[in-house]
Amino acid sequence: MLYKLEKGHLGQYEDWWYLVEEADGTRYVEHEWDHVAVRGFDKREGSKQIEIDDFLARGHDKAVARLRGILGL
Repeated sequence: MLYKLEKGHLGQYEDWWYLVEEADGTRYVEHEWDHVAVRGFDKREGSKQIEIDDFLARGHDKAVARLRGILGL
């Protein structure tokens, strides 16, 4: 796991970022989220794959810093 972010007074907004390396050497960042609105009982969850260069340019600041450290950038 690159980084985990929890927001909301109950921690109901959670995001996780992972560095994934496939068997063929391809690497990307996977962003997963689980957001629950306490009022209205709305829940949004999902995941998406993000190319490394795109993530470095537009990702969450702390997750980007962690990835730069792992990649030696």
